[in-house]
Order: sequence, then C-alpha cells, then structure tokens
Amino acid sequence: MDARRERVTVLQIVVSGLLSVLLAVAVNVATGGELPAPVQPFAWLAWPAVALLALTLTGLTLWQHRLGRPAAAAPEPRPAQLPAPRPLVGRAGELRAVGAAAREGGSTVLITGVPGAGKTALALRAAYDLVGRYPDGQLYFDLRGSDTDAVPPEVVLVGFLRALGDPDPAPGGGTAELAARFRTAVAGRRLLVLLDDAGTDDQVAPLLPGAGGSFVLITSRRQLRPPGARLVRLGELPAGDGRAVLEAAIGADRVRADPGGTDRVLAACAGLPLAVQLAGARLRARPGWSVSDLAGRLDDERRRLGELSSGDAAVRSTFGSAYESLAGTDRLVFRRAGAQPGKHFGLAAAAAMTGREQPEVAAALDRLTDAMLVESPAPDRYRLHDLLRLYAREVFEAEETTADRAACLDRLLAWLTSNAAPGQWRADELDNAVAVLAAAVRAGRFAAAYDLADAVHPLLTEPGDHVYRLPLWQAGAAAAAGLGDDLRRARALRWVAHSHRMAGDLPAARLAAEESVTLADRLGDEWEQAQSSRTLGEALRGLRRYAEAEQALTQAMNRFVALGRDEEEIEVRVALAGVYNDSGRPGRAIPVLARARDLLPVAEEPIHGWVYLGFAVAYRQEGREEEAAAHLEAATAAARRLGDVFILGYCHQERGWAAVAHGRYAEAEREFRGMLAVLDGIGHGTGVAGAHEALGEIAARHGRHRAAREHFAEAAARFERLGDPGGAARCRQRAAA
Repeated sequence: MDARRERVTVLQIVVSGLLSVLLAVAVNVATGGELPAPVQPFAWLAWPAVALLALTLTGLTLWQHRLGRPAAAAPEPRPAQLPAPRPLVGRAGELRAVGAAAREGGSTVLITGVPGAGKTALALRAAYDLVGRYPDGQLYFDLRGSDTDAVPPEVVLVGFLRALGDPDPAPGGGTAELAARFRTAVAGRRLLVLLDDAGTDDQVAPLLPGAGGSFVLITSRRQLRPPGARLVRLGELPAGDGRAVLEAAIGADRVRADPGGTDRVLAACAGLPLAVQLAGARLRARPGWSVSDLAGRLDDERRRLGELSSGDAAVRSTFGSAYESLAGTDRLVFRRAGAQPGKHFGLAAAAAMTGREQPEVAAALDRLTDAMLVESPAPDRYRLHDLLRLYAREVFEAEETTADRAACLDRLLAWLTSNAAPGQWRADELDNAVAVLAAAVRAGRFAAAYDLADAVHPLLTEPGDHVYRLPLWQAGAAAAAGLGDDLRRARALRWVAHSHRMAGDLPAARLAAEESVTLADRLGDEWEQAQSSRTLGEALRGLRRYAEAEQALTQAMNRFVALGRDEEEIEVRVALAGVYNDSGRPGRAIPVLARARDLLPVAEEPIHGWVYLGFAVAYRQEGREEEAAAHLEAATAAARRLGDVFILGYCHQERGWAAVAHGRYAEAEREFRGMLAVLDGIGHGTGVAGAHEALGEIAARHGRHRAAREHFAEAAARFERLGDPGGAARCRQRAAA
C-alpha cells in the first residue's frame, strides 16, 4: 500500500506543475497577451485544459486520502477443529453433568476413567451438543498424555494461536509468553476447547483460557486438578447400555436370539466400553458366529484380552500404553497387584507381595490411583478393574522370573497366616484368604495352604460363614492330599461336609462325610472317628434317612462319652433328638435331651438354645403345650441374646407349627415368613425350602390356591437342587393338587 501512495504523490506533483503552467497561459490570453506563433491556434484550449488538470489533481488528492486511511478490520478466524464424533451409547447422566456445568457458567470439566472407558467419545458428543453455545469456534488437540511422547504445551499453543489468526506465533519468550498471548487472543470470545488425553497438570495449565466466556473439556486417565474444574468420572457401562452397543454392532435380532451368550460376553467385558465395542466388531466381522461362540472364547481368562481386539484396536495395547508410561516402582506394584488372587487388597498385603516398605508402596499406589490404573474404594483398600487385573497378571507372568513369582506368593501366604484375626482383618481379607489358598494349592504350596486354612477357620463363627468355609476346606482337603496327610484330609472333608449341609446340598454333604469316616476309621483316630460320624449323621438326618442317621449319631455319642468330651456329647445329643423328633418319636428325644440339659453348665452358651428348641418340638408333638411354649421362649431368648439368627430361624418355624396346631393361620404365616427371611439371609438352603413348603401349606388351608402353588413349586425346585428327591416329589404333588 505504501508504494501506491508514493506513485499517487508523484502524479500529484506532475499534474500540479502542469496546472500552474497552463493557468499562467490562460491568464495571459485572458488579459490580451499573445502566445508564441506555433501554439497561437490552440489558445482557446487553455481554460478547458486548466479545468481538466484541476479535476485530475482533485481526484489524485482524494485517492491519496483514501489510501492513507487504515483498512477495515478482517473478520476474526472461527476455528472448527473438532474431530468427527465417535459412537456413544448410554452415558446420559454424564452428558447431563457436562451440559449442566456449561449452563451454570462453569469454565472447565475434567472427564476421567480407566483406559478404554470412552472418555473421548463422551467429550466429543458433549462438545457437539454445546457448539451452539460457543459461536466463536472450537479448538481441539490430542495431548497424548498417556504416551511416553506427550505433546509439550508450547506446541499446542502455537497451533491454537495460528488457528485464532496470529500470523507469527513462533515461540519467543517460551511457554509463559505463548500462554499469555493465547489468553489475550481468546479474551472476549466464546470458544469451546477440547484437550484430549491430558497427562499432567503442568501440561494443561498453560492451555486454559483464563477468565471469560470460553469452556474447556479435558479428558485424562489421571486425576488432574485444574482450577475450578467439575469432575465427571466414567465408571463401568451398565449392562443395558452394553447390550445396546452390541445391538448397534450386529443387530438386535442376533443379540436377542442369544441372551445367555450376550450376558456372558458383557460379563467378560466388565463394563468397559472399548471391550464391548471390540466384541461387537469381532461378531460383526464373523456373521457365522453366535454370541455364545465369542462368549466361549472370552470365558477363558488367559485368552480374553487377545480376543478383545479388532484390526489395530485392542484392549491389551490400550492398557499397554498406560503401563509403559509408568516408572519402575509403579510398574512393580501394578504387576504384583495383578498377581493378587483376590479382587481387592490392602496396603499391608501389597507391601508383603512387593517386599518393599509400606510408605514406598503407598506412594506408588497413590500414583497408580491418580493414573486410573488402580481404584481405592476405601482408605488403604485397592482393587483393579477386572480386565486391568488380567493385563497386570499377564505382565507379571511375562516380566518376572519363576523364582520371583513364587517368592511373591510365599510372602503373601505368610502375611495372611500370621495376621489372621477377627474384626477388621476378617472383614477385609476373608475373601482374599480363600482366593490365595486356592492359588497356593494350584502352585503346590500344600503345607502353607493348609496352615492358612487352619488360621482362618476359627474366624468363621457367623451362621452364614459356610460360603467361606466350603471353598476354604475344599482347598484344605486338596492341600492335605498333596501332603499325603490322611488325618488332615479327614478333618478337612468333615468341614466340607458340614458346609455343604449348611448350604443345603445334602448329597454332597453325605459323600464328603462318608469319605471322612473312611479315612478316620482307617487311621483309628477316635476323635476324628467321633467327629466324622457325627457329621455323617447330620447329613443323613437332612436326607430323611433316619435309621442310618440314628446309627451314625449314636456311634458318635458313645465315642464322645468315652473320650469325656461333654460339650461335643451335648451337640450330638441335640442332633440325635432331632432325628427322633423329625421321625415322630418325641418320646425317644426327651431322655436324650434331658442328659444334654444336665451337661449344659459345662457348655458354651450357643448350644443352650438348641437344647431348649429340641425340647419345645418334642413337647409340642406330645401335646405338652405349656412346657413346649416355655422351652420355645427360652430358646428364642437365647438366640436373641447371642444374635444367633440360625437358631432364631428355626424358632420362627416352631412357633409357626404351634400356631397351625391351634388354627391361627395368620400368625403361622407371619412366623414362616420370618423363618424364610432369616434363613434366606444366611443362605441356608434346606431351611428356605422348608419355609416355602410351610407357606404353601398355610396358603392352601386359607384357600389361596395360586399362592399355594407358587410356594410349593418353589419348594420343589429348591429340594430338587438340594438333592432331596422325596421333598421335591412331595411339593410337586401339592403344587399340582
């Protein structure tokens, strides 16, 4: 523009000079002067020429003035850098949270979640939903914060400044100067900024616009802390949303045709959106597969991560990039966390597995939690997402020597065994102890495995603890077999039988008890013979094989008497009296219980309630109602005083039958429902089946035939599962009546 103004100025000078000359000529002619002879014929053109040059000079002057004014401002660039949206199913609540933050004037939202949780897909969907609120454009950058080559903030700032119209945003004064220029450039604008896969707060801080009307979405696998940010954390995808992802990939008909396979696939994917999407992609590429075909492959944990891949996308590689970014100690702690057989673990157990001091391990776990590779649901408690746990176990097995892996398990076994205690340890570590015990047996650590079972067993004092006792002693029996120790195996099988009986699996209880009796008899160990015979008799009683039960329990009672074991004698007398009561022989039960009552002063209090309850049943059957009621009240009081819900459930049952005997059916129904609630709460299968049968009987007597059929059918199904064909047939017959 300056060169053009210079040319106009030269023309102005030339025209001005010519105008002066012609004006002099014109004046000379007008005043009677004469021109030289050659130009005299053109004298009449003098004034027109003056006028023309004057107009020309005026035009040049106006042109020069126009060139001298500043140019009209160009419109500000309006960047539109958002990538195409990705498929997103569900996450309605999280989308609402982002939208609410924008509507309420928030400036920053941080979206976090484990690798593969769908953070970018959610951020893009939210960004497109919000585009209309930010008319001055959208900025986007993949910061690659989860990789080892994260993008420096100055590179991002240069790109943003260029997009905003800065012609020369090359770094001059460093990150701070670029950040200031960026904040200046966005001041007064309403921009939407999406910072994808942020790694650290230091990477993000220079990229925040500052005060103003802009809105920033940040996605990260880490727990960043940008000022004033609202946190949106992506948890596991609900099963319904996961099913919708599969339907979008392979069609609703194919999914609905195989509901069982669909449930198994979704369970294997553990609510991770990336895993569900990859499962759908594999099925879409294999139209000949049913969903169950893929489910069968995913059932094998060793193959699961390999199956969850499609093309270049894979769950394993996604986790791998996060693992590669970790420092050495963090890698070690992550690997050892994957080696933990349980679903959760504590700081002390993690320190034992790593062989490091607790403060060092705690710091590593904090960093892993911030990196979303470990979750901390409670202070000093940690867990891994199911698929991350599989990945951690893979790298544990791939990167650690056989000796290191064995030492890790040995340290964990030793820590659990030496620290087993009631209270908080039991609440925190019981599941882990059972899982570690099974792993120890698989690894051939038989002696340490049995020692752990021995240490944990005294902690199992609650009525519902058979759910722990059964796998504990199944592993204990396997460990004893590995050691070639028949006495330990007999004891373990006895507790396996007891646990099966408490769960209601009476045939399994009988088989385990019979094996225990065989081992004890072969060894000639009188204590174990007495205990295993008692356990067998209790299982046979549940199976209504009363003659065999009486024989086994009588043998056990006689052995306990010979051994001088008064408390065990009381317990076996209660069981023997139960056989007599169940088989309609209360007259035989009463003297057996009378001797048990005489021995009560030497017994612990829990057995007292069972003695009183046995008397209540026997006296009711004999029509001695006042004595029955008094003993039932004593049994109930003992159960409530001790918080023994197992006895309490059977006290409900006895009060129910007492009410039935007097035609008080509404009262009986309340008692049987109480029995159902209590025994179902502790997983006592036989008691639950009996409660349904009793409720069916009450409904039938009230004429509520539909309710009666439902209860009898439920009881029949439960008796069938429990291996009681007689009970199942009896209830099926009543249901069909």
